[in-house]
Amino acid sequence: MSVWERIHEAIARTIKEEDKAFEISYLRFGAARKWLVQQIDLNPNWLILEIGYGQGYFTAELASSLGKEKGKVIGIDLLNDWSTTRVTKYISKQLGLKERIDLVNCDSTRLPFRDASFDVVTSFLAFQNVVNTRGSEGVLSTINEACRVVRKDGIVAFADDSFPSCSPYGEQGILFKAIRRHWRTLLPSTKTVIEQMEKNGISNVKVLTYNPTERLLPQDAERELRLSVGWAKPLGVEVNFDEFWKEVGEIVGKQGRVFSQVVLLFGTKTSKIP
Repeated sequence: MSVWERIHEAIARTIKEEDKAFEISYLRFGAARKWLVQQIDLNPNWLILEIGYGQGYFTAELASSLGKEKGKVIGIDLLNDWSTTRVTKYISKQLGLKERIDLVNCDSTRLPFRDASFDVVTSFLAFQNVVNTRGSEGVLSTINEACRVVRKDGIVAFADDSFPSCSPYGEQGILFKAIRRHWRTLLPSTKTVIEQMEKNGISNVKVLTYNPTERLLPQDAERELRLSVGWAKPLGVEVNFDEFWKEVGEIVGKQGRVFSQVVLLFGTKTSKIP
């Protein structure tokens, strides 16, 4: 059984009937999370820092690839409430991963860790929340900190679906841009992020892509978008849904919503910072 299926089994009874379609689609998006772990090729004894653990889905994917005694995931998140810490702890307990996961409430632009503390620093769909709380400068500062705390020859791997290059074609591209604008989640270009990584001693940066097959039907896409207005508030983002819907409601009503391409920026820490 895949990690996402085990998570679904653990939380299925807590999901409202009207929310099940988009929740299951996002859980199936776990194929992208698994793909990211495969690209990193984790050593089971590594110490991993995850930036932005959220509900703990990627945290569980990482921890499930580690050994029972030595490997560990340290997850950090700016939010510390039921939707992040409590959910992640519940999932880790249900999947038998509790001993492999520690959670820390902190700002990704000021990590409370020493230099060269981790074998891997990674994130999955977390940069988009950094940009809507700290702006583009916050993303660059997060990269600085990630590169500082990774050891020599360690790995940094940032995956997100909110880079400009992630946009689908056609009307779904219009929807992509409207969502990123209203929710303030559009990231700097991959070129800008790669340059920042290289400034911090990361070499041989690869750009890899994952194309998900998941999509939401119109009714489920609209509900997910309406609910995400509330999800954005703890991050300080106020979305005027009526204005947003005037722009793209017709597109969602006809087509639903496709999942955007995931772009992974992956590199290794060199011994010297250029």
